[in-house]
Amino acid sequence: MSWVRHARAKLTGSAEHISRCARWRVGLMIVGLCIIAIAPATAAPTLRMEIVLMRHGVRAPTSEPAKLAAYADQPWPTWPVAAGMLTAHGAQGMQALGARYRADYRTAGVLGASCAELSVLQVIADSTPRNRASAAALLRGLAPDCGLHFQGLPVTESNPLFHWEHDDADDDGAAAPAIAAAPDELAQLQRVLLGCNDGACLQRAAAEGKHVLLMPAHSGDPVALAKAMKIAGTMSENVMLEYAQGLPLAQVAWGRVTPAAVSRLVTLHNLSFELTKRSLPAAAQGGSNLLAHILATLQAAAGEMPAVQPLASADTRVLLLLGHDTNLAHLAGLLGVDWHRSTDPDDYPPGGALVFQLWEQDGRYRVNLLTRMPTLQALRSGDFRPRSALSQRDVSLPAWAGGQGYPLAAFLAAARARMDDRFVDAKAPALTVQSDP
Repeated sequence: MSWVRHARAKLTGSAEHISRCARWRVGLMIVGLCIIAIAPATAAPTLRMEIVLMRHGVRAPTSEPAKLAAYADQPWPTWPVAAGMLTAHGAQGMQALGARYRADYRTAGVLGASCAELSVLQVIADSTPRNRASAAALLRGLAPDCGLHFQGLPVTESNPLFHWEHDDADDDGAAAPAIAAAPDELAQLQRVLLGCNDGACLQRAAAEGKHVLLMPAHSGDPVALAKAMKIAGTMSENVMLEYAQGLPLAQVAWGRVTPAAVSRLVTLHNLSFELTKRSLPAAAQGGSNLLAHILATLQAAAGEMPAVQPLASADTRVLLLLGHDTNLAHLAGLLGVDWHRSTDPDDYPPGGALVFQLWEQDGRYRVNLLTRMPTLQALRSGDFRPRSALSQRDVSLPAWAGGQGYPLAAFLAAARARMDDRFVDAKAPALTVQSDP
């Protein structure tokens, strides 16, 4: 029976071995749970700061109708305000846009509901009257009844953040890339302005003292084409502004356009800026100072000591900069980004914005870059409550494969790559609180 005793002993040993293994597994589970309980959980990302570079609201054309008369066969509409000024409709739209931002910020937990909680909000506006009026209207929507004011320089002083003192707008296209051929929209705009686009008609218009965008005989001349594109950018934007102002369609471009045609024509404004404002060296000359101070503000919010003076204190949560379409184009060129989409044809609409977000997670900082662009229909209606009224999209830096967002150090290096320090003032402008216009 020795084999019985041997088998029994073997079974007993196996059982003890299994019992020891089970105890080990239970012990390891307990230790693992203790480690999980003791180790700090990964914190959720926190939006530390958002900087919004926004264009002003709907304005009148920057030239009076009499100066524009030579480009059309019919009189241009009379606007209710002087050339270049924000309209009442534009002010109402900026207030409505501010209300939309307020709702979105509250939903995201970025801003609180009370006036006391809005001390982390700061608005800086350019000195031009339309920017000052836009900032005041935006604040009425963002912080109603809180009595908040924007910061800036007096209307008599140029702000180097938005207008670099050596930036000559008439010469910024001197080294611009050449355009290979006239886009189809140029002929469409000429047809809208003069009612025709055939050679004989254009010859008659020129004989009558009208300015023709581009004569067929000059279509292969790069200098003539570049000049035509610059004028076309202004004229197409004027048509867009008529639509955004809410004029009856019978009065928008003399009833010669549909809403879809307005969207197509405004791409001429995009292309005009592509050839001038976005291209180097114009982008570096006009935008390096603004970008340098935006980057410094992000650095300060991350606890770093930048060489350039920040625009806001480190505890600011939202910084809104009321600038111009040229500022957006300059920064797009410096960053090398292109946010154009056929569904959002206007790259620089009134109220359109380029947004820098600084996110913090477990002591590490990342930057997200995105755009928020009002649709033309929202600008026309002045209603920004529908989700579709404000199109938000992520923007990617060229040749970046790092996933969502950019480590702060990597973003700073990429953003500075095309800047020109000759056009950077390390000191920020001496901004003061400005009264509502």
